Amino acid sequence: MNITIVGSGYVGLVTGACLAELGNKVTCIDTNKSVIKKLESSVVPFHEPGLGSMLQKAIKNSCIKFTTSYKHGLSESEAVFVCVGTPSKKNGSPNLDYVSDVFISLAKNMEDHGVIFIKSTVPVGTNKKMQSLFRKYNKNPNIKFASNPEFLKEGDAINDFKKPDRIIIGSDDIEVQKISNRIYKPFNRQSNRMIFTNIESAELIKYAANSFLATKISFINEVAKLCEKTNANIDDVRHGLGSDPRIGPQFLYPGLGYGGSCFPKDVKGLIHTFSSMGLDSMVVNAADEANKLQLKYFIEKIKKSVSKPLNECNILLWGLSFKPETDDVRESLAIKLIKNLSPQVKSFYLYDPVASLNAKLELNDISNIHFIKRKYSKIEECNFLIICTEWKEFWDPNISELKKLKDKKVFDGRNILDQQAIRDANIEYYGVGR
Repeated sequence: MNITIVGSGYVGLVTGACLAELGNKVTCIDTNKSVIKKLESSVVPFHEPGLGSMLQKAIKNSCIKFTTSYKHGLSESEAVFVCVGTPSKKNGSPNLDYVSDVFISLAKNMEDHGVIFIKSTVPVGTNKKMQSLFRKYNKNPNIKFASNPEFLKEGDAINDFKKPDRIIIGSDDIEVQKISNRIYKPFNRQSNRMIFTNIESAELIKYAANSFLATKISFINEVAKLCEKTNANIDDVRHGLGSDPRIGPQFLYPGLGYGGSCFPKDVKGLIHTFSSMGLDSMVVNAADEANKLQLKYFIEKIKKSVSKPLNECNILLWGLSFKPETDDVRESLAIKLIKNLSPQVKSFYLYDPVASLNAKLELNDISNIHFIKRKYSKIEECNFLIICTEWKEFWDPNISELKKLKDKKVFDGRNILDQQAIRDANIEYYGVGR
């Protein structure tokens, strides 16, 4: 098939590369000329495991190309996937300006037929609004519309696309359903993962899914606080909860809270949608508030556990991305912690396997931070260690290196270390709910 992807970020590029690998002729449109130039040279502008090699292969096989021109990108297109950002406004509602701009451009350049799938995360009613906007500029009845929300995890996006848990298509149109089945057939062979709904249901599924997972995180973090006030251990509690098949073990890991480009934005977006419909969102709003408090709680734990004034302390911090296997620092709890504590401490020494460059841009106005290329390189100068991201290389640290910390303290914000091994080495260990 001839497929067009609008937007070459995480979702758009992964979608385009995976569809191109199957032999489809994919064209990616992006208005950012520098991004297009990089992609034409097989340079992925962000870190996503496996994507670079997949892109190189697709370019070599002439299955994917890149352009800034809607006219060229849509010339033979049978299906269009809209994959542009919908960042939060100050009031929590998603900014749909990019989506609107795309639909106006599509309307002015699509002539014959095709299906426009919105993959961007949008609130209920957006697809219908975009259809109305499109029809102002293009009356062609052969162009159809559908909602197709994405469920890709950064760091494992290719696997998620190729082995989806579900494929949601919001459309009652038989022709749209046929094209959807044709596109996704290679990913849908072992069992039928296609779920067809109306457009509004598809839009809400994405918001509800992310908000429910965020709520699980906030819940287990709240239980972890109770564990610290009693003799309970959150690891045991989590295991007991997760063994119940009605609950499941996923997203029951206590820590600093949830971050990233999806959960915070989608939680706020769902809260705003409730409000716009005249409804109170008691559960989702509570999850959002609990998440805001979680980082503050951990920072207070650090302050109470340090015997000397913070302004005399050098801090070693591991992990800057909001999660492992990505260089994305959007809504990163590590970045928020650094911004909160940097005015109060002597200095920070920061290490991350891949996210340092993006973190530098985010923290460029802070003078008492230093980025290091090896995680142990400044450990003798630091009073204690804070772990903010659960990169695999942090799970089993060299204990003899940790003993070099001046104050012999480790604050494990992700509960990844063997606390007994740390304490057996006479190093003070502080986790979450342990």
